[in-house]
Amino acid sequence: MEVKKILPLSLASLDEANVFVSELLQKYKCPKTDNMKAQLFVEEAIVYWSERASDQAHFELSIQKRFKTISLTLNYWGNPENPLTLPETPEGEAVDYNRIGQNILIGLSSVTYSYEKGCNNVSYTLKQKPLNPALTTAIALLGAILTGFFIQMMAPELGKQVGTGILSPISSTFFGFLNAIVIPVLFFSAIGSIVNMDNLAQMKRIFRLLLTWSMAVILLASAVSLGMAQIFLLGNTGSASQAGQGDLWNQIGEMVFGIIPANIIQPFIDGNTLQIMFLAIIGGIVMLTLKGRFPQITRIITEANLIFSTILDAVCALMPVVVFISILNMMISGEGAALLGAVWLIVLLLIAFLIINVFMLLSVAVYEKISPVTYLKTAAPFLLIAFSTASSSATFVSHTATAIGKQKIRDYVVNFSIPVGVLFNKQDAIPMLLLTSLFIGNIYGIGFSLPDTIPVVILCMILSVAVPPSPGMGAFLFTIVFNLLGIPLEGLALAVTIAIFLDYPATTGNVMTTNIGMIHTEHRLRASELKKRPI
Repeated sequence: MEVKKILPLSLASLDEANVFVSELLQKYKCPKTDNMKAQLFVEEAIVYWSERASDQAHFELSIQKRFKTISLTLNYWGNPENPLTLPETPEGEAVDYNRIGQNILIGLSSVTYSYEKGCNNVSYTLKQKPLNPALTTAIALLGAILTGFFIQMMAPELGKQVGTGILSPISSTFFGFLNAIVIPVLFFSAIGSIVNMDNLAQMKRIFRLLLTWSMAVILLASAVSLGMAQIFLLGNTGSASQAGQGDLWNQIGEMVFGIIPANIIQPFIDGNTLQIMFLAIIGGIVMLTLKGRFPQITRIITEANLIFSTILDAVCALMPVVVFISILNMMISGEGAALLGAVWLIVLLLIAFLIINVFMLLSVAVYEKISPVTYLKTAAPFLLIAFSTASSSATFVSHTATAIGKQKIRDYVVNFSIPVGVLFNKQDAIPMLLLTSLFIGNIYGIGFSLPDTIPVVILCMILSVAVPPSPGMGAFLFTIVFNLLGIPLEGLALAVTIAIFLDYPATTGNVMTTNIGMIHTEHRLRASELKKRPI
């Protein structure tokens, strides 16, 4: 079903367009945060086009729903004008950071632009509000445990036959399909996120400061993860050392130089994740540099990203069912003790999150001279939202108001940093991926040593940037790590179950990383301004 509305292309149409979008998206049960971003998307397109169009111009606004996907489209007939692209800013001129921040926010979603037969078309893809993944997973987990206990008491032999003949093949088929779509999802999501950064002007000045902070926290998270793995999960021997693959530094050297593939096709055939990420990053940067020169290629990349993201959505929608099947199979096959052991893993992960957050709070205390208690009181509104929703986007309004109003951070820093942080600051995914994978590998009797783990840590650092924004969709990242370590994919059910529940504290830590990064950036900017003032 498609609903259309034609309005004059002027600022006077903003309110009517926003009401039209808001009412329909509420009717289609779209999440409030997506509704807000959709209105922002419409406002930016109207403002951009109205500055360049004639006084008599009109635009068409339409919303179409197919299954659970909602498409919001704006059409304007005139000269080619892409509202998602900012012109390169000459050196020394001020950059419109408000528009940059809004466009990055738009870029985090599925947005495409095209120009055909005199018509400018921008399309924004949304989703209906999904069921709470933590709730559905909890129901599936509890149902599987109770059903497993009942079968073990009433018909244990029948349960084993059902597990071997029915449950195991179903779960193997599901995880095999998930493994098949890992490579295209990873490639197109990585290259698409770079292309959606708009242009290279956005990667100057403030972005450099924010990226430095993000990399520091990523390195901290990696060190904490590796240290906890060495203490609690690693042994003296593992698959790499037993196979005689050389010492630690040789392995690291081979991995670093092996990132560059001999040809473009082979990494996809071999499933070499690091080489595929290398190709995606290089390709994304080149396309970003030449943005606008090859619109059809950009459109193909964006559409492919949307296609595989939709497939991933459908696969992850089945995750509660697969969790039920896999955990039930674990219970009736006599491996239910692994569930009790998962409590120990959850404790390890929470300790890792705590250590990372404590270090960040110490940076505020030492560098900004702000006590951790004072900082937490100020940041409480948006941190509580993050903890209760597991959504970085849900904190956008509260986070912005707190940063500008209470923390006295200049508005263009805030408007730029928060959406960039959603993209880059997901460092808590590193201990989640590493420690969970090693733990489940131990369940299957696979031993790991430090040389085995170093390449995995580096891979987890790279993958942390590719974590999807929706809870429960990180399963394909576990697939990559499991394949690298040789862990059976059947263990994904337990890994994803743990990850869904721990997504709430992890998101809180990620949002805190963004906020503290803004505080440090503001400090650096003020210090630079003081140096430039004449005495």
